[in-house]
Amino acid sequence: MRRRLIALTAVLVLGALSGCAGQPAGTDGDLGDDWAMLPAAKVPEPVLGECHNSGGYKDQDVSSWDGVAPVVPCDGPHQVEIVAVGKVPAELAKEAKRPDRDKFAALYAQCEEAAAKYLGGDWHAGRLYLYLQPPTYAQWLGGLRTYHCDVAVMGADGHKIESFDKTFKGAVAPGGPLANGCSLTSGATNDTLFAQADPVACTQPHDLEYAGYVTAPADAAFPNDTAANEKLFGKACEAKMLEYTGMSRTAYNRQRDVYYIWWRTAGSTGWKAGDHSSRCFFFLHGRKLSKSVKGIGDATL
Repeated sequence: MRRRLIALTAVLVLGALSGCAGQPAGTDGDLGDDWAMLPAAKVPEPVLGECHNSGGYKDQDVSSWDGVAPVVPCDGPHQVEIVAVGKVPAELAKEAKRPDRDKFAALYAQCEEAAAKYLGGDWHAGRLYLYLQPPTYAQWLGGLRTYHCDVAVMGADGHKIESFDKTFKGAVAPGGPLANGCSLTSGATNDTLFAQADPVACTQPHDLEYAGYVTAPADAAFPNDTAANEKLFGKACEAKMLEYTGMSRTAYNRQRDVYYIWWRTAGSTGWKAGDHSSRCFFFLHGRKLSKSVKGIGDATL
């Protein structure tokens, strides 16, 4: 009964309206032609300085980056921060389907340059990972042609993405909270020198120190094993470590337990996106120092 009464009321109201004589001044009597058209749906543009929480676990894992992560305040815990945005070049933008990641690799240098200004220093000098993120496939179909460059904090194990509760702006400037410096390693096994490296002040006991980074050629294939990595980065990182310490090769050869370490952070996805770099470290195996080795020269350690 209630349902029928409501329906009847509606009919009576409509009947009353239809029985009105004439029409109000300034109207044409046609309700269908006076509504403004709704704007076309638009994919949101990435925003410089915006912070997100990644759904992924490892920086090498594409699931950490592909997709739209929730926006969160930058003064609270967040994992990813957009440090640069840019327009996709016209020759790529015209493609109906989003091109593969390697097609965007030439843009990576622009990400690095912009990130350095945002971070206060080169991203390699921080406990960070820089990733070039083109529009997702769905965003591309929706018309988005803007890429963004994201930075995430890497944990002591070198893989896990960790939260940070401040903006990344200026975070790798000298003395910055995310600047690479000295670390204390732990978790050594028969197969690995260490499992993680926790940052410490260089005046505290430590056995690892950041010495710089090197870059493999742009056309280099992704190194799938230790031998391939050593070929690309071994001698280059050794030279970088010697340059950092000011140590001659003769002195280095007579040092006890002094090693160089290369650390490539990009997985195959990051490599395709343009990151062909490796960080280089001074490593003192089995012993600790309580001072920096920068410019130490030929002193016996």
